[in-house]
Amino acid sequence: MTHARQDIREQIAEQLRTEFANVFTSRAKVLFDQDMPAVLVYTTNETIQKERWDFDGFGNLFRDLEIAIEAVDIGKDDLDNKLDAMAETIERLFDGWEMPNRKNAVLRFKSTETDMNIVGNNIYGAIKLTFTLTYQTETTNEH
Repeated sequence: MTHARQDIREQIAEQLRTEFANVFTSRAKVLFDQDMPAVLVYTTNETIQKERWDFDGFGNLFRDLEIAIEAVDIGKDDLDNKLDAMAETIERLFDGWEMPNRKNAVLRFKSTETDMNIVGNNIYGAIKLTFTLTYQTETTNEH
């Protein structure tokens, strides 16, 4: 059985693959120049909003999951514009998006962060869009 986080990363990646060729569901993916542009989907923090003991001991867990969608590319003086174009596409893909097998999940756009790194004659850049997904998971309620 896979954890809900893995399923969520896969569903987000599938949505991204409608617009991007190189989408990976891990931040640990080693990227080479031929992989660019690429999009990485990974989860960072998760907190429990409400758990079964907040009710009568038989409720679902309400979770807030932080999801990072990081677009990476290589460029020169056009790199900021390339990254912004990728970010705009990502924002559009998830504006009003409903997760196929988690209809009660709510995805909220939270922040954007950019970074660049020069290696030799190449400039690599990344733009990370952070979202919060509120979803529910069932508990077994066994004692």
